[in-house]
Amino acid sequence: MSPSEVSLVDRQPARNWLVVVLGAALTAAAISHFHMHGHNEPLVVAATVLPAVGVFGYGVWFWVRGPDVARGDVVFAWAVAGAGIVLALDLWAMFVGAYGVGTGVDHVFIQHTSVGALGAAIAGTYSERDRLRSHAHTRLRQALDAAMDGVAVLDADRRVVYANGAFRDAYHTTGDGGVVGTHWTTYYPTDAEDRLAGVFEELDANGDSDDHWHGNVPAHRDDGRTYPQELSVTSLSSGGYIWVSRDVTAREERDQRLRVLNRVLRHNVRNSLNVVLGRAERLTDRGDNEDVDSIVTAAEDLLDVSEKARVVERVLGEENAGTVPLDSLLDTELQRARSEYPDASFEVDGKVDAEVDARLRLAVRELLTNAVEHNDADPPRVTVTASDDDLVEVRVSDNGPGIPEHERRALGGLTEESLQHGSGIGLWVVYWLARHCGAAVAVPDENTVSIRVPSGDN
Repeated sequence: MSPSEVSLVDRQPARNWLVVVLGAALTAAAISHFHMHGHNEPLVVAATVLPAVGVFGYGVWFWVRGPDVARGDVVFAWAVAGAGIVLALDLWAMFVGAYGVGTGVDHVFIQHTSVGALGAAIAGTYSERDRLRSHAHTRLRQALDAAMDGVAVLDADRRVVYANGAFRDAYHTTGDGGVVGTHWTTYYPTDAEDRLAGVFEELDANGDSDDHWHGNVPAHRDDGRTYPQELSVTSLSSGGYIWVSRDVTAREERDQRLRVLNRVLRHNVRNSLNVVLGRAERLTDRGDNEDVDSIVTAAEDLLDVSEKARVVERVLGEENAGTVPLDSLLDTELQRARSEYPDASFEVDGKVDAEVDARLRLAVRELLTNAVEHNDADPPRVTVTASDDDLVEVRVSDNGPGIPEHERRALGGLTEESLQHGSGIGLWVVYWLARHCGAAVAVPDENTVSIRVPSGDN
């Protein structure tokens, strides 16, 4: 029985003991009958008592297995109805004289009532099980039809036997009639067919029902247009496959735009700013220092952003950078900050013996840099606090004017508003890196930024 069916049963009243009570009552009635009337024919006793004991035994089994089969109250109702129908038939048979003269109909009533109750209880169990399965199937189909991903079931011949609405929409077909019976190759160009044929061969060779494949392939619609698709194929133990597909055109186009913009930032802007700096040096030789200083400062700021974007792209692109001791990471970055900002004061409070993701080095560097560069105190003071409670935490505090609210939005991953752009990408770098490493960023107060880091030792 599937988990969805079990959950449906578990929501129902737990009255699985009712059939046990009915069986116990019938067994007690049978035993009492023979005790009072003194019958001693073994076949008659067995034929009367055993069906009642059977109801009791089935009730015990159902009590144990009821949550996996059906609702106890429904099965009990079937059992009582079955017993009542048989009892009514017995009364009719007695009325028309079907039992003949001298037949002891009292134990016949008990015997037939028990048989009717047992048979009806078994029938009710399987009827209720089938009903629950039907409801579970209906709910599952409704859920699949509401899914945003295309879902299809392929038979052993790799033909579609079921497709949800998203699958039909992706290929611009309407109704199951336009999909069911079609071969999977209908939806893919030749180069994708060759690749997926190899996937099928590999899945069939493994023979595991849990085996699956996931990747990106080109697909085409019924009008021949090709689009990028994310596809997952899972083999079924009964033969066939589950096919889950997603149109990733928007994602691919967004990634392409980001790659192009990043290339422009790294190449075109960088080259142009190098020209600006070169020309500014020539102006310096002519004595126009005030304007030249402004040009150089602006150009160097843009070059810094360009270089930072390049480093962030490289760091975030690393699948596994390994771990480093937190104390060593902080010591290295503090030495770097003291060398770069000799007029600032840096203090450290606390030591933590823990391994953390090496990519967090850049996040700590950005926090130290921001704490000094956006600090108008004389001298700037920066305090780094490390602690190890439930999680490893690094806090960077300063004595500056505090982080403006619209700058703190970056640390929450919120989109900047059009009239409140941040002064750079430093805080975004902190947010991206923390998320990438599984860490969390918070701003306990306007002068403090906290990074809560999962330890590499856990």
